[in-house]
Amino acid sequence: MAAIAPVLLSGILTGIVKTSSATIASDATYSPVGYVAPGVARWEDRSGGISIGFPSITMSVRPPSKTSRVYRITSKISIPTLEATSPSTSTGIQPAPTRAYDCQAVLEFLLPERCTQAERVKLLWQVVSLLSTEIDASDGAPADTTASPLVQAIATYDRPF
Repeated sequence: MAAIAPVLLSGILTGIVKTSSATIASDATYSPVGYVAPGVARWEDRSGGISIGFPSITMSVRPPSKTSRVYRITSKISIPTLEATSPSTSTGIQPAPTRAYDCQAVLEFLLPERCTQAERVKLLWQVVSLLSTEIDASDGAPADTTASPLVQAIATYDRPF
């Protein structure tokens, strides 16, 4: 169990993330599917070929209502795992694939009507910083570790205290 330590976040990041790998590239392409429900857009990575196992991203932007004066922006990524199947010993027929479980992340932003664009951008880049493990300065020399407990918690179920 890790000790509680400061979490260093940055609100001045841009959309560029640096890596030490020379071979990094995108390894998944999520193509638009359309609106799966009113106001909910969906993208899928169809490279796997089995539709029940397509990883997906959904996103919605809900405006303020009479009861809640906040914009609610929700994004969800789902990566399914299929059951391992083998041909039947008696018939030799491979059973249809079935979904075993999904690994999912849901990110929700609650943004009051009164907040400024600068406040929204600062929040966004602090979230990006929370998900990062290292931030390289523009001169390439120093590397600031964010010390985010989130990465370890996800990777090893390590508690943040």
